[in-house]
Amino acid sequence: MAKPKTILIISGILVLSGIAISFFQTESEMGRLASTQQSLTAGSSMNVSKSLDPTKSKYGVYSIQIADFKDGDSLSISIIDPNGNIITTKSIIKSPFQENFTISSTGTYELKIQNTAQTDVQVFGIIGYYPQGATLLDVFSIIILIVGLSGLAIGMMYLIKRHGNYNQDK
Repeated sequence: MAKPKTILIISGILVLSGIAISFFQTESEMGRLASTQQSLTAGSSMNVSKSLDPTKSKYGVYSIQIADFKDGDSLSISIIDPNGNIITTKSIIKSPFQENFTISSTGTYELKIQNTAQTDVQVFGIIGYYPQGATLLDVFSIIILIVGLSGLAIGMMYLIKRHGNYNQDK
């Protein structure tokens, strides 16, 4: 039978490995997005841009969030492709707001945000590739975490049981 300390050490290594894989997967996904946060006075605007390539993914996404959103807050947004063509124009009256768009050509796509409200607003804008579904690496990291956490639980039970038996023998 394996020693509880060995089980705990191996399980701890598995948990740390699962966390590390998850962290690097998240960092990789975040690298596929560009974001900017800025306070916009009434009538002012901001831009968020990201170089996108349809060979990597044909699906883009943009998202807008207004901090402390109040009725009457509104933004006007436009998505502009690398050729200067407007893909979409919207009036945003809710927060958060997210919508997808098609990446048609390689180059820098721009999210233009203008404050059309009468008050200052804190805006967070994101543009980039639409996140893909769960990958094999995502599933692998979850399996490693579950196995590691299960091992920690089993190791702790063996350790407690062994310690209990040791105290009864005295």
